[in-house]
Amino acid sequence: MSGIEKIDGYKSPLIFGDDNILYLVDQRKLPQNIEYFKADTLEDVCFAIRSMVVRGAPLIGITAAFAVFLAIKDSDESGFEKDFYTALKELSATRPTAVNLFFALNKMENLYTELKKLNLPIEKLKKRIRAKAFSIWDKQRESDTKIGLNGSEFLGKKDKILTHCNTGELATGGIGTALGIIKTMHKKSLLDTVFVDETRPYLQGARLTAFELKNEGIDYRIVTDSSCGILMRKSLVDAVIVGADRIASNGDTANKIGTYPLAVLAKRHNIPFVVAAPESTIDRTIKSMDEIRVEERDALEVLKINSFDIAPSGSKALNYSFDLTDGNLITAIITERDVYEYPYKF
Repeated sequence: MSGIEKIDGYKSPLIFGDDNILYLVDQRKLPQNIEYFKADTLEDVCFAIRSMVVRGAPLIGITAAFAVFLAIKDSDESGFEKDFYTALKELSATRPTAVNLFFALNKMENLYTELKKLNLPIEKLKKRIRAKAFSIWDKQRESDTKIGLNGSEFLGKKDKILTHCNTGELATGGIGTALGIIKTMHKKSLLDTVFVDETRPYLQGARLTAFELKNEGIDYRIVTDSSCGILMRKSLVDAVIVGADRIASNGDTANKIGTYPLAVLAKRHNIPFVVAAPESTIDRTIKSMDEIRVEERDALEVLKINSFDIAPSGSKALNYSFDLTDGNLITAIITERDVYEYPYKF
């Protein structure tokens, strides 16, 4: 692997400059250390996606788009097509649940299919593929802004918000989806406090969401995942806002493990439970959660925190990375296009 590149300060979760090298903030190291992982090959990016250097469904898709360019930037005419399709195959195997990965790869493949018909010189072909990756990133940023506005208008002054995992810039490359709504509400003075559940086992809430909220100057409290029920019983939560990795045509949603219990608790306490995601996260080719493959990750993520053992030697663990939430538990699904309310018929 190309490894760690020291870049002072937090600039962006992704940097891609004229040197045609991809720099990814290493999210495994946050919040204690801000380090960028340097990737200049397809293999580097596949490693970064699988190992959680980069995470968040939209940002994974954007990263994969740049990886396609990295795979073909040095290709000659005889090897170009093989290198291109090898990249699609290897990237599609990195994370199976998030639909945005496949959305971005399909965009790249559709572009290549169109460009082949034009018989462009190979260097122009490469430039168009590079530009497409930037276009996917730009559209995600625009989408995030619209999601933030739609969500803030829908929720109004629901000023005590509970959120799960990380759905901000570190997950999308823009202001974020669920966290983008929270940031927009803060700017509109509609927000009081954000409850951030730690999100075991990878602690994306405690490490990443808290990092973003602190940088934005938004008041927050980190809570254990198991605290959410008592918070709702004490009327400390006005709404729950989460992201999504894949949404079926009936509204069933795959998201970070721990989302489903929050939806059930919110229903029990009559609290709005809102999913925020770009339209690209809606997979209209599948009918329900029954068609969503749930990723199972390494048991060591449960048995260790960083390099420290937290369980007896020889313990086994089951580590589902996502769970599935029924559409009828979701109050609204907010995208850049609209605010959809149950029943969902995408």
